[in-house]
Amino acid sequence: MRLSICVPTYNRAPELRVMLDSLNAQTGYGLDIEIVISDNASTDDTQALVAEYADRGIAIVYHRLADNLGFDRNILNAVARASGDYCWLFGSDDVLLDTGAFARIEKVLDSWPVLTGISLGSYGYSPDLTQRTAPHNYISTNFASETVLNGRGEIISSVGPWLGYMTSIVVRREAWAKAVTTTPIGPYLNGYVHTYAIARLLDDHSVWVCVPDILIGCRLGNDSFQGRDPFARTRLDMVGYERAFGDTLGRDDWAYRSAMAKVAAFYVRTHFLNAKIFGAGNVYWKQAIPLSISYFWRYPTFWTKTFPIAIMPRSLMLLAQAVFRRTLKRRGIKAFA
Repeated sequence: MRLSICVPTYNRAPELRVMLDSLNAQTGYGLDIEIVISDNASTDDTQALVAEYADRGIAIVYHRLADNLGFDRNILNAVARASGDYCWLFGSDDVLLDTGAFARIEKVLDSWPVLTGISLGSYGYSPDLTQRTAPHNYISTNFASETVLNGRGEIISSVGPWLGYMTSIVVRREAWAKAVTTTPIGPYLNGYVHTYAIARLLDDHSVWVCVPDILIGCRLGNDSFQGRDPFARTRLDMVGYERAFGDTLGRDDWAYRSAMAKVAAFYVRTHFLNAKIFGAGNVYWKQAIPLSISYFWRYPTFWTKTFPIAIMPRSLMLLAQAVFRRTLKRRGIKAFA
């Protein structure tokens, strides 16, 4: 088996159907592909839905966990049950935008016989896929053309800040398996186990290809980590990246600092923007400001691009948002559906 599409899911049957349809629509490729679905004890009709697609002859490996073991263990279970040389980590609510996505992956794999991983281009959408949320590819790779990265330092410093979005990642299964079996994984079951595993599997000989083609549509704003704690998602990104890269590289490593500066300028900035726009209260900011300063105080991008948002009047932020939306409309940005 050449490629396993590894899909952790929980109570997302409607979204899973859309995802499976987008995979089934792929054409023009010669890869041997399986879809591995790890069901985290869903209480909806996920099992029946998967059986429906399997009955069509689609190569699906399905495993339903007896209990909900959490997001991280669900990812680990999906990859553990895969048999492909490479695993494409895939969110059950995401979709493929291009029917030639598998063919594009095949081309990369054929071009690089010894490859550690791939980062793929994507667009962010509203939870119902009716509206693009940004005019550029900003959650997976910031390269404008296909780019090859060599060695752990170059890979993490360049695409590390985007390794949290799992659907943009294809990784060599053998390297992943070695990373998660030779290091204590328990402390990293914090929503970012995949980022930690990738950081651990990289070495000085790793080869990583960044593909800017927009292949993936990602639903934003519908994750299960938010819950009743408005700071949960922000905390998750801050702590997840810091521990994955800091514990792997060391806090004085140049690649760690480069990646964390970009995390501050992108992820934390994005969270602060959303918090300001949607009117997050004092509970949010009393946690966000001290934690962000403790992690990112050494990076100029934090002070110039991120921190000012925390102290900016909300009225000014709403005005900037209105201008941004008008700019998107003038540029003709269209939705998925």
